[in-house]
Amino acid sequence: MKKLLIAFMLFATIHGFTQAKNTQTLKSTLSHATVYYGYGAELDHNVKATLTDGLQEIVITNVASQVDGNTIQVACPENVVLMSYRFNTVAETAQSPAVVKMMDTIIQLQKQLSIINNEYATTEDLLSRITRLIETDFTSIGGKEKTMTSEEFIKLLEYYSTKVQALKATLYALQLKRADVEEKIRAVNRRIAESNKLSGNNGKVYGQIILQLMTKSATLADFNISYFTRNAGWIPAYDLRVKTIDNSFKLAYKAAVSQTTGIDWKEVKLSLSTSNPNQGSNVPLITPWYLQMFVPELYNQMLRGRAAGVATNRMQSMSPLLKEVIVKGEDAYEKKDMARDVADPSDVSVYTNLAEGQLYTSFDIDLPYDIPADGKAYNVAIKEENIKATYKHYAVPKLDKDAFLVAEINDWETLDLLPGEANIIMDNVYLGKSFIDPNTTMDTLNLSMGRDKRIAVKRMLMKEFSKSRVKGDNKTETFTYEITVKNNKKQPISMLLKDQYPLSTLKEIEVALEESVGAEVNAELATLNWKINLEPGEIKQYRFTYSIKYPKDKKIMNIR
Repeated sequence: MKKLLIAFMLFATIHGFTQAKNTQTLKSTLSHATVYYGYGAELDHNVKATLTDGLQEIVITNVASQVDGNTIQVACPENVVLMSYRFNTVAETAQSPAVVKMMDTIIQLQKQLSIINNEYATTEDLLSRITRLIETDFTSIGGKEKTMTSEEFIKLLEYYSTKVQALKATLYALQLKRADVEEKIRAVNRRIAESNKLSGNNGKVYGQIILQLMTKSATLADFNISYFTRNAGWIPAYDLRVKTIDNSFKLAYKAAVSQTTGIDWKEVKLSLSTSNPNQGSNVPLITPWYLQMFVPELYNQMLRGRAAGVATNRMQSMSPLLKEVIVKGEDAYEKKDMARDVADPSDVSVYTNLAEGQLYTSFDIDLPYDIPADGKAYNVAIKEENIKATYKHYAVPKLDKDAFLVAEINDWETLDLLPGEANIIMDNVYLGKSFIDPNTTMDTLNLSMGRDKRIAVKRMLMKEFSKSRVKGDNKTETFTYEITVKNNKKQPISMLLKDQYPLSTLKEIEVALEESVGAEVNAELATLNWKINLEPGEIKQYRFTYSIKYPKDKKIMNIR
């Protein structure tokens, strides 16, 4: 009887304790979103609750459907004891077991996609480092202090080609994997939508954060909850606006923000951070570098790849400006629409505060924004800058017959730019797109404003001055080129005109620049630069000659 009485009293105590626990469901208000460059966002929610005394539970709704549980932070008053919290994903209406299973599949696929993206970024960075190393080796071995035999050159070429081919093969395989995983995610989403449609379920999924609390007395409490979600992000976009009447240059800095968190952002203050928390923070560790033997079967393939890449490599080494620029033509209908979309907005710079941390920059915008959870990109104006720019023309007739108008900007480091696409707008007319790449060590940032068809540039081989002769065991070929430039504009222009002559890293091949009147010669890169000024309607011609001496029983693939 005594044991039975104790058991009964214990049951009564537990039952009373359970009954004393209150549960209430409260809808949170999203007040602030810190959106990270690329993808990811930290969301801040506010909740007001009326608490009773004792143990109680609060279910907070209007939370993102996918949350990194390890990043949840809860701030509550001092007189409230936070015992525990957890995150839960629920459907607005009951989901079938099949749909729940498919949703779990999407979560696993998204994890796979994150791993693939991280591996791709790491491999791409390694390829970039090796490419820079190749450029360093192949530009330094042609100096007077160091020469190479054909065999040494081929071995070096084979080694680098093997490494580059392996990395490119890895990147291609990762691209295929990424495309496969993305297609699987789309396929599962389609199946979920079809299943919900057949069952009459709208399929809306959202998150809940459940708090276990203890208070000594009834009280009103304000809670602040923050967490990280991957289902949002931003990328930069720019407008380059030029007025020819006074050559004024304005750069409009924008952000394309998108989110699929499952909740619509309504009247939310935004902070746009240049940080990317998805990138690894660990210091890279160097691993042993093992040499590999040359595989003869790959030799011919390697040489073909090297020959095919000559034009591209030369273009990159000669023309860093052109590498930054992609100008796309648009038809008249698209131009009309784009001009309307990019009309000058009100200046929002006064509402934007710049916060610079040690590792990142944040643009805090003191304006409320609505960003629906539909995955579409919404333009958010950040700031506008009136910039002092110097306009010049730039032409490399060996690679492109057109001249480019380029805006040179000094002190560009203070603009806090990120790589991004830019609309070119001249006198309120949309001309096309360019690309801003601030990842440069140059003091001047060069922005291409597009092709100027009113500058005519022509490059011709002068056959009457080009010849070939054989003397002893050697053959010498001489090439003369003439470049003609005409200014068909009504205004005078200044232009940088570039060309090149070949370099030799083999002691059997000798290259000599015989004529380059008026050109600045960079012997290390074998480039020719003419800085010229042209009056309206003026025509100027520039000529250069080089010769190549090599064994007469040999052939040179890319002799011109």
